[in-house]
Amino acid sequence: MAKTVDANLVNPFLVATLDCMTVMGGLQPARRRLFLKTTPLMHGEIAGVIGLSNPAGGAGVTGSVVVSFPDSLARRIVSRLTNDPPESLAKDMVLDGIGEVANMVGGGAKRLLAGTQYRFDISTPTILSGHQVNLYNPPDTVSIAIEFAAHPDWPETFMIELATRPVERK
Repeated sequence: MAKTVDANLVNPFLVATLDCMTVMGGLQPARRRLFLKTTPLMHGEIAGVIGLSNPAGGAGVTGSVVVSFPDSLARRIVSRLTNDPPESLAKDMVLDGIGEVANMVGGGAKRLLAGTQYRFDISTPTILSGHQVNLYNPPDTVSIAIEFAAHPDWPETFMIELATRPVERK
């Protein structure tokens, strides 16, 4: 049997990402590709990681969601959130801003999944920064990655990755 991630779980993370970038960032994100991620290399230099865990005694989702950006795009996005020029933003401000983006994506998806079979608690965002950063998932997880263009006039892309334990497809 093939292992997969249910689209009913992935789609709310897509919607939450698009809502965050459109409403909060004033962007026009467009999906470029969706794929099964098989390498640990992080997209870009800055990422917000949200852990997903089962509530006590519940049957739900365990895994993580990662929203990752090249540094230049992270600066542009945080600049839009703060109304400050990108070049004036201190590195800490950019990292904090991407943490807020990750928190909005995780919280938005949790809200959209309320009342469904998918239950989970979310962690406080962990921020990763650096070149050639590897994100390792447990061997029993499947990682779905969705790459977006943030704005039609900008060359950079960002990515959201959802890594969860798969379901068996018959």
